[in-house]
Amino acid sequence: MTKYNSKKPFPYVVLKVRKITGNIFENVDLAREFESNNDSHKTVFLSRFDMEKTRQKKKATDGTDIAIDLQDSKIKHGDVLSEGILKVLVRQTTEQVITAQIGNLDGPSLVLLGHIIGNIHRPVSIEKGSISFPIYKETELDLFRSLFGSMADKISLAIEEKIFQPHKSMNVHEH
Repeated sequence: MTKYNSKKPFPYVVLKVRKITGNIFENVDLAREFESNNDSHKTVFLSRFDMEKTRQKKKATDGTDIAIDLQDSKIKHGDVLSEGILKVLVRQTTEQVITAQIGNLDGPSLVLLGHIIGNIHRPVSIEKGSISFPIYKETELDLFRSLFGSMADKISLAIEEKIFQPHKSMNVHEH
């Protein structure tokens, strides 16, 4: 697709991708293909929020404009988008999360903890002995300590910068 843009020399080209070919974390051959640094392959970084969009325009790491048009598909970290011979690897950007070590909580306390986090409409990621959820500001750590009340003494809360991927069964909106 060629279109004029006064900020770039003519012709201005946007590469368009329309399908998800696979994921480098699920397909070893696809991962090897991107490890070989093929010049025709591109990489884009997307936030978790951008990964939910089906149509958008982003810049690849080499400056190439990429138009993403996926209809109803949701993008995941490591997905490879394609159109013809063009392949684009999607990398998710990191974000701040609170990770709560919850190994010392009993059943009722775990239910209450889930209710508190859910009441603020935060998606969660559950790992062995911990639960993580995204935050917008570091000051939210004090907010959650306050909301957790007496449970705060039984759990360890820490802010981390990482790629947050909600639990597969999560389909919530955030406020």
